Order: sequence, then C-alpha cells, then structure tokens
Amino acid sequence: MENTLVYKTQCPTCAATGKDNSKDNMAVYSDGQTHCFACNEHSFVEHNKTTKHPPGPLTNKDYPAHPSVDKDWIDEYRGEFYALPDRKLRAETLEKYRVKAEKNDKGDVIKHHYPYHNSEGEMVGIKTRMVINKKFFASGDTHNKNQLFGQHLFKPGGKFVTVCEGELDAMACFEMLGSKWPSISVNNGVNCIHNVRANLEWLDSFETVVLCFDNDEAGREAMRSVAPILGPNKCKMLTLAKHKDASDYLVENDGKLFLDEWWNDSKPYTVSGVATIEDMRSALLQYKDTELIPLPDSFGNLNEMMRGGVARGELVSIIAHTSIGKTTILNELIYHFAVNTKEKIGCFMVEDNIDETIRKVVSVHTGENLQLIKPADLNVDVIMDDAVDIGFASKIQLHNDGGGSVDLEEMFSKIRYFIKGVGCTVILVDPLHTAIKNLSNENIEEVMDRFIKICKETKATVILSTHTRKPDDGSHPHKICEYDVKGSGAIPQACHTNILFSRDKLAEDEYTKNCTRIRVPKLRRTGQTGEGGYTYFNSITGRLEKGHRPDAGDNDANF
Repeated sequence: MENTLVYKTQCPTCAATGKDNSKDNMAVYSDGQTHCFACNEHSFVEHNKTTKHPPGPLTNKDYPAHPSVDKDWIDEYRGEFYALPDRKLRAETLEKYRVKAEKNDKGDVIKHHYPYHNSEGEMVGIKTRMVINKKFFASGDTHNKNQLFGQHLFKPGGKFVTVCEGELDAMACFEMLGSKWPSISVNNGVNCIHNVRANLEWLDSFETVVLCFDNDEAGREAMRSVAPILGPNKCKMLTLAKHKDASDYLVENDGKLFLDEWWNDSKPYTVSGVATIEDMRSALLQYKDTELIPLPDSFGNLNEMMRGGVARGELVSIIAHTSIGKTTILNELIYHFAVNTKEKIGCFMVEDNIDETIRKVVSVHTGENLQLIKPADLNVDVIMDDAVDIGFASKIQLHNDGGGSVDLEEMFSKIRYFIKGVGCTVILVDPLHTAIKNLSNENIEEVMDRFIKICKETKATVILSTHTRKPDDGSHPHKICEYDVKGSGAIPQACHTNILFSRDKLAEDEYTKNCTRIRVPKLRRTGQTGEGGYTYFNSITGRLEKGHRPDAGDNDANF
C-alpha cells in the first residue's frame, strides 16, 4: 500500500521549546511514521503513542514523499551519514546537515546528497554531487525561493552566520568555527541573489553576516553583488588568502588559519564612494610602499623635484618640439634604467630602425658617438663583451618588425608580452603619434584609458614621447606648454606626470644651442610643479650632462 500523508500536527519536541506555533510542523503518514520538517525528529505512531525511531542507520523511509512534489526524487536520497575522509568532514557534521553519502561495493563514497527545504521547513529536493567527476545534479526543487542550504537547522537570530558558496564549504566552515555559529550555503553558486533576497528576513536577524565565497573573480563578484542587499552595518566579506574555498582549508589542515582569517580579514561592506578608516590606512600604507625609479643625474634637478624619480605604475609624457632631441633623451633613459637601476625596459622606437637605435644606445654606453666613427674602425667584440659584462644588453627589449607604425591591438599585445612575458617594468614609446596606426582625436581617449589601465594592472611605468603642434602665433618655437601636444589634450590630461623639454636650437651661443630646459607642469603624485633644471648635450661623447641656466643675454629669456 502506498505510503501517503494523512495529516499534519504539532511536533511535541518543537512545542516543548516554544516552536511550532502553527501546529503543523509534523507530518503523519499512513504507515504510522511521523516526521518533523523543523527539527528533523522521526518517529512511529502506535496505539496513539509516539515513540522515537529505533536506533540504527536511517533509510529512504525516513523521508517519505511529500504530496506537494513528485515522489520520484526522494528515492535518490539514500545512503548514510558517513564521514568523508577526502574532505576531512566528520560523520557528526553530515548528520547535523542531514547529508547522506552513498558507497559502492568496495566501500568507497561515490555520491553526496544535500537536502533542500522550503520556507516551511519541508524537504523538497536534493542536490547530488558525484565524487569522481565532481558533477552536480538536482532532484526535486532545489532553487526557486527555497531556504539556504542548512538554514532550517539553525534558529534565527544570534551573533554570526556565515554564508558560503557551496554545501561542502558550509560544513567545513561549521567544523573550523568549532560548531559554534551557523554556516550555510547559497543554493545556486554565484547566481544567488534571488536566493539571498528570499531569505533576507532570516539573515537580517543575525548581528553579522559573513560572506565566504570562492577566492576567484566569480566568487568575489558574487560577494560584491550580494553585500548591498545585506547592507553596510550587517555584512562582512571574507577574501580567502591561501586556498580557493573553505573546504580546501579543512582538507589542507589549515583550520587555524581559516579561523584567523575569518576573525581578522573579514572586511565590512561599505557603500561605494564612502571611505572608512581602514580604507585610509590602506591608502597610506600603499603610498608608503610606493617604489620610485630614479631618473638620470644628467636630467637637471628632476630627481629632487620628483622626490626620487618616477613612481612605478605611472603614465609619464615627455613633451617637446620636433628635432629637439627627444630620442637622445630617451636613449639616455634606456641606458640609465638598464645600468643604474633594477628595471628591464621594453622599447618602441619607431622613428629609428632597430640598427640606428642600437648604435645610439651603445654610444651612450661607450661615451663615444659611434656615428662619428668610421664603421670599419668599430671594435664590436670589445663593445659587446663589455655590454654583456655589465648586464645592460639583456635588460633592453626592442620592438623589431621592420620599423613603422603598428595597429592598436598589436601595440598593446606587444606591451603585455614585454611586461608579463619578458618581465619589463618600464615601457618607452617614441613617438606616440607615429607608433600607433590611425591614431586620431576620435580614439585618443580610448588609447590613453588603455595605457592607464595597463599601468594600474601591471604596475609597469609607461613613458610616452609626444610631439607638439607647430606654433602659429609667431612665438618662439621652443616656448611650449603641456597643451601644445599634437592632437588632443587628452594625452597630458590622462598622464600622471608631464615633463617638458625645450631648447633654443637657433641660438648663436654654442652652449645655449645644446642646453635643454626641463619643466614639470604636472606631477600628480606630489603636486609640486615648476622648473626641473637643465641638461646639456655633449656632441663629442653623445651623452647628456647636467647643465646650468645659459647666460646668453636675450636668448636666455626665450627659454
């Protein structure tokens, strides 16, 4: 005869503890069995007497079909409350959460069955996990507006409740927290917003809700989507540091570490745009740890002015008129970074072919302008042996595809390769407008946004060489400002630091003609702007030297 529900009544156990005010927690079935869907007590009714279920393992009949759902799914809910050695979970924990495990003939656990309940505490479905391939399938109703996994086991209200992304994580968390506070799981992984909203009243009854989702981008994004529902005074978000999820902490015997992170690393959710004391502390510590890359001593007083050089992760523009000597300046930078710092440099020098770039950089190394040496007199072996000995040759990566511009995607693909594949920490682009094909006022903002993002993401410093427009007001051609940049003002606006280089190349005085004035109109990190000193080009050595203000009468005023 089919086992059917006869009626619902009050559960004596729940009634004794002040629960079951609705008097329908306990279901009475036609075979004499009863089951309370609130406290999970199972019993027999004999001669109007209720007796506890006899001791021993529970079977399928412990959970007869509820008439409101298809009976077939309940047949999948079989097994016993075994310990799970591979997940380090105790049998007591599985029994607490009513999670059954099935074994094969060899005694190996092959399936876990996780029961799900509706808002009335009735089991309405199960989620099954296959041990071998870790695949899940659901039977009955495990979604909709049902309770969170494990929710029916805990009274509403209390100090803490931890919400995990998976059932195994919830049970592992419960064990590692000493079985003191409720640990539950959403029923639909990262797509859980509706599940949380449906049970918001229950969650809101706790003083603190700790979100403990997987340590991956999907898990972090899910926490960010759920946190606003719970509110800033209620919710904390735990970003796990060592392992992917709570279950992995238990498996790796890192329960103490999990407990420490749970207590100390759960960050209160804050509304976007509102800074907390912790945010301020974090910002100051981040600034304290800022790494600075010194510039060449020959670049006037820039190092002093910039408090030690350019910062890692900054976007810097070098602005000057055509033929002012930007390439010489960049060659000096390349050599300095390679020899005098720990930096590795990726270079896009598209106005010179790679052979010319190499000769100019090596000239900086030798202190002798190779362009002035008869090619046949060049001692290549000595130069290269010395370059290898001091290590600078291996720290310079040059873009080499025959010269000329590259399209936007190729440019950023090459930059990512330089940074992530080769380990470059400084990227030089000379000049920006020539390096990228089809660069225009219409797409320059997008390009600068991408430079900013790659600086922020990789902490690499990107230095852009930019040309200026030709003056049309009759002014001196070497008098410039940052918004004289060719094309759009988006370039100096996007950069963290703008450095102007100008010289009077028409001056009669030889020193003035080869002396370059340095100015900094924008230095976002410190806010300090103004004169950066002078650098002088020694045509004999091909090197830049620290210069001084020219004393050339009226010519001086033209700087």
